[in-house]
Amino acid sequence: MTTDPSPKLQPREPLTPQLVNVLHSPKRIRVEFAGKTIADSRDVLVLRSNQFLPTYFFPADAVKQSLLKASGYKKQHVAGGETRSWDLDTGERFSEGAAWSFVTPPNETFAPLVGRVAFDWKSVDHWFEEDEEVFVHPRDPYARIDALHSSSHVQVWLESELIADSRRPVLLFETHLPTRFYLPASDVRLDRLVPSELTTRCPYKGVASYWSAPLRDGSVRENVAWSYKDPIPEIPKIKGLIAFYPQAVDRIHLDGTPVSWPATSSPN
Repeated sequence: MTTDPSPKLQPREPLTPQLVNVLHSPKRIRVEFAGKTIADSRDVLVLRSNQFLPTYFFPADAVKQSLLKASGYKKQHVAGGETRSWDLDTGERFSEGAAWSFVTPPNETFAPLVGRVAFDWKSVDHWFEEDEEVFVHPRDPYARIDALHSSSHVQVWLESELIADSRRPVLLFETHLPTRFYLPASDVRLDRLVPSELTTRCPYKGVASYWSAPLRDGSVRENVAWSYKDPIPEIPKIKGLIAFYPQAVDRIHLDGTPVSWPATSSPN
């Protein structure tokens, strides 16, 4: 099997430079699988880029080597080339190709990662930064999120009907990503939305719940808007507010001007 162990991010803004670098994490990072701690270190390196998700790399002596078995599972990293893999086997549970490292790093940027071990995020059970569990993927130390109260005028149309109109949005600015507009529920036509069963998790914001929009022809446009009922403590300003996917509605205006977006756009 050939896969890319570094899933790509949602589309970047057009002028985003392509960067890849290795940083030391000051945090204690732990990995758990089948009730066992399989990696634990304060000497973790982070391979990060604005083109793929961050990856933690552990010193080999911080990993329980007795649980790793050489694997035929093959992976090709999007930037680092060929990798070698290990299966994770506790005797009670098995995870194919869960651990990996680079065979021959392509340039000096990757040199500090030689001999270090990474884990596929979803192949293990739990990740911790210090004593707090981290979900979805490692947090990029270069990513910044600012949630700012604003008096800008935000309007959203669906089927040529104004379904949201607010002069008190919270604008969320995230490194290299389009601005998101979070609106008070009282400024949104909730009669045009129905709760969705979908939930997703963001490592920077928390668990998002969604709304879909019944259309006049009887069909339903799924998951057009989302909200964080209980965002993580670092992002309290968006609690309970509603944001719309630009590709799911007719248009969004900011102070009367249509907002332009990348061709595709991923969750929140």
